[in-house]
Amino acid sequence: MDFLAGLNTQQREAVAHVEGPLLLLAGAGSGKTRVITHRIAHLIETHRIPGPAVLAVTFTNKAAEEMRQRVNSLLSDATTSKTPFVSTFHSFCVRLLRRDGGSLGEIRDGFTRRFIIYDDDDQVALLKSIYKQLGLDEKFMQYRAALSRVSHAKSNNETPQDWYKAATDPKLTRLAKIYELYEERGGQHGLHEDDWYRAEQEVRARNDRNDKQQTPPRKKSA
Repeated sequence: MDFLAGLNTQQREAVAHVEGPLLLLAGAGSGKTRVITHRIAHLIETHRIPGPAVLAVTFTNKAAEEMRQRVNSLLSDATTSKTPFVSTFHSFCVRLLRRDGGSLGEIRDGFTRRFIIYDDDDQVALLKSIYKQLGLDEKFMQYRAALSRVSHAKSNNETPQDWYKAATDPKLTRLAKIYELYEERGGQHGLHEDDWYRAEQEVRARNDRNDKQQTPPRKKSA
């Protein structure tokens, strides 16, 4: 099958690209999904790249399923062992942590690969219990507002200890305590959505360090 047939010049260039990264900028209705699916099929069928070595990620389950079906329809062999891994970002991070996240427990207390995922209601319930433990209610700060502050902190790699150091009044100190308990109790039972990407990055960073330590230094030529 000619995966370049019926494409315009820019689309053909994108599909045919193999070596190195490629940034494709395109608006709605311009054929982005067609280019991506044809490029994946082109890599597998023409350049003999193993299907499982190809990763395609998107934001929604619907988009991932559509892409998966379109890729499979282009392949001569659509068996599981030959098809690429097409997933949402969330599902990919969860899969990676389930498979390779064991070592993360060494640097994140309480983490195991058998974690559960906290949805919005779970997070609010956890925060309510922390408020109750500290004798607080929403007069201190609304639950959603506190969760937003914690989420922002996680996204910026701020720890509860950072909040303690930056606290300039009793309210900020209590907020740091809430964040500390939220991390401790949440870490004992599962991961929140904000943790997925950070945890995945920690696993990859640790694996990269281990790879570098295990790679023998190159001998200098005389």
